[in-house]
Formats: sequence, structure tokens, C-alpha cells
Amino acid sequence: MDAAVLESILKVAPNLHTAGAFPEPVFRAIARHAGSREIRYSAETGSGASTLLFSHLSHAHTVFAFDGGSNSIVNVRESSLLLPGVVTFVEGPTQSTLPRHRFADKLQLVLIDGPHGYPFPDLEYYYLYPQLDPGALLILDDIHIPTVNNLFRFLSADAMFHLDEVVQNAAFFTRTSAPVFDPLGDGWWEQGYNKKTLGKYAWRDRVRALVPSTLRRPISKGSIRITSPATGATVSASGPVEGTAVDMPGAHLWILVRRKGVDGWWPQGAGPATITNSRWSIAVNYGGPDDAGHEFEIAALFVGEEIHELWSKWVARVAETGLYPPVSLPLAKYTKATSETRTFRRRE
Repeated sequence: MDAAVLESILKVAPNLHTAGAFPEPVFRAIARHAGSREIRYSAETGSGASTLLFSHLSHAHTVFAFDGGSNSIVNVRESSLLLPGVVTFVEGPTQSTLPRHRFADKLQLVLIDGPHGYPFPDLEYYYLYPQLDPGALLILDDIHIPTVNNLFRFLSADAMFHLDEVVQNAAFFTRTSAPVFDPLGDGWWEQGYNKKTLGKYAWRDRVRALVPSTLRRPISKGSIRITSPATGATVSASGPVEGTAVDMPGAHLWILVRRKGVDGWWPQGAGPATITNSRWSIAVNYGGPDDAGHEFEIAALFVGEEIHELWSKWVARVAETGLYPPVSLPLAKYTKATSETRTFRRRE
């Protein structure tokens, strides 16, 4: 864009509204990143100097903004630096205007700089991210504010975005070619931000909740035992796990695996283990190619009929769909649980 226009926008920026303007380094970074791309359609939440800038860089720009006494919309509309015929203003709180808006075209640029209270930055992202073209520029302002920083950390770990640069309190991301995360699905385990769960929330209480009510009496040690491989052993991508168990009426022995630190478990063996002469053996898979070198945990536990049926249906869905969502373990506090766990490291 014309350098003189850029300098003119910088001069008027502090007077456009009372909520404050972009620092000059951030504004110049926006111009640099946006000016290096072809932007046919763009959008932003909030209004100000960036609106004037985008009117010169985009063929069609949509602004979702709420004046709220800041005079941002009035002053921008009246500015001689606003290129006519480019900008469409959608006035009102973005919490209500964005969900109602229907985008006719994919966007090559989005700036998120609307309300910063929780959960509004996330809400804006939810309605904007499916509209981004591969290669599009996503700008997130005010990442020093905790609510916005949470979104920044999510984006930094997500496969859909590459962090290009951080300039003061603004982050610049490029939309990658990764598939759009289903806005109507779940799939939390597929998101980079969720690869490492919060270990301080212990899983053992959840395992205890799986014990049938008839078994919630003290159980002697050794009711279930994993005998092979040994704790701390190095294992291949798959292999047998063996152990001993005292069969219990009305209960089913299931073996589950997870990568250490992941909040979820994956049932193994396509069903419960069979106990023969107090011994059992089952084939186990230790994740995929990306899991090599990581520690894994195995849990062997008796569960009642309800959980047994739930996990049996999970096995059937896996066979049908080829998808492997983790099993959630409910939370409870019991002093004893019929379970045994071991930790292994998968070979590099």
C-alpha cells in the first residue's frame, strides 16, 4: 500500500477512539504481514486504525464492532482515510452478531480484537476459524490478557496454525493446510493443546469408580497382578501383556493402555481378558508412530456389567469406524480397588 497513507493512518490512530490504539510496532507489523498477501475477503472484531488500514489492503472487509461510547465506529466512518465501498460494519456486541452472520466467502485475513472477557475471545474464534482459507492470516491482539493468552497458547499448539511472529502483545498466525476441526464435533484428543493433560488430577480415583458395588469391600493384594513385562521395561509398538487374577463373579477383567500423562485410556484386546487357571494374557498396542520413546501405563482392573457393556460397545464402534477415542473414567473415592498398574517405555 501507499507509504504516505500508512503514515497518515498512524497519525490519526490515537484519536479514533477512547479505548486506545495499536502501538506503532504492532500496527506496522499488521501492515507488513497483511500487505504481503492477496486479501480478497477479511474480517475483524473491533474497529479503529486497523479498519482504515484494511480498507486499503482488502477487496471486501467486514467489521464486527460495538461502539459502546468509544466513538470508534463513528470516527472511522467519518475519516477521509477510509477507502469507500470496501468496509461493511456489523454493529452490536459480537457475542450476538457473529453467531447470526453468514459468510458468503472464505476469508484471507481475520483480526480478533473484540471483547476480552471470558469466554468472548474463544467465542469469536469459534465463529471465525471455519471461514479461514489455507494460508490466511490470523491476528490475535492483547495476548498479555489471561483470557486472550489462553487462546494464544491453544493456537500455538494447534495443527491448523503456524505462529509466524509475536510483536509486543500481538500474535500473527498463518492458517495451515490441516483439515478444519469439526465445529460441531468433539475430538479433543486430536488437538495439540490437549496432547499433554494435567497430571495433577490423579486418575486412580477414576479407576476405583469402575469397581462393581458388590466388590467395594477390602480386597487382598495380588487379586490382579501384571507379571510381564516388568515395570520400567522397554517394549515394542505392540506385544503381549500377561498376568494373574482371582476370578470374581459378576465382574469382567479389562486391560487398558495410555501414554503417560494423557487423560484417557484405551481398552485392549477387543474385549475383556479371559482368566484360565488364574492366569490371563492379552495383546496390547502402544499408540502410533508419534508415541515412540514415550512412557506408557497399563491398567488391569475388574469392572461391573455397566462399564463392561459400555466398553464392549466402544470395541464395536472402533471396528466399524476405525476411530479410537479414549475412554473416560468416572471419578469416585474408594479405599480399595481391584486393579494393578505398570509403567513401560516404548522403544524409539
